[in-house]
Amino acid sequence: MGGNPAQLAKLGVASETELVGKSDTDFFPTNLILQYRKDDIQVMKTGKAVLNQVEPVSNPDGSISWHITSKYPLRNAKGESIGIMGIMKDFDRAALSWNLQRPFLKVMDYIDTHYSEEILVKDLAVAAGLSMSQFERRFTSIFGQTPSRFLVRYRLTKASHLLANSDMTLGSVALECGFCDHSHFSRSFTAMFGVAPGEYRRNLR
Repeated sequence: MGGNPAQLAKLGVASETELVGKSDTDFFPTNLILQYRKDDIQVMKTGKAVLNQVEPVSNPDGSISWHITSKYPLRNAKGESIGIMGIMKDFDRAALSWNLQRPFLKVMDYIDTHYSEEILVKDLAVAAGLSMSQFERRFTSIFGQTPSRFLVRYRLTKASHLLANSDMTLGSVALECGFCDHSHFSRSFTAMFGVAPGEYRRNLR
């Protein structure tokens, strides 16, 4: 229904006219849309906002950047949920008020470089320059999830990209994305995307 100038730039369109009437499928890859819609449905059904989710968002050039997103229900005069208003904050281009979170950019870089390897929470704490207890507390406060859960979601996002854009076997995808246990990979992928890895690939093709 609408968007501000920052949203237009994010989606790579010149005016609001190019945005109105479009849906996620016009701008984002399928592997990200499934998670977006899961949150949308939750907000519409419960009437409760989803706050401060740290999520991958695609750029017009196909690259991925991380955003802090919140979604709020839009209600009619009867109080019924009839739509959603979303707010995104670019994690990497945060305003001064977000400077306390900037140490976590180093954490993001570390995860992006080492996600195919074993990553311990203490490794991330070192990257952030914090003690374990400080890191876990601040990470959960900022990201709305534990470091371990975020790492799994990050790896699954990488896996969905490989499933969509490569002919790697499911086992190879799992290993490439840091999952030593294929069954754990399959269960985690299904929980996040609603379909098993093999079915996800077949649906795309």
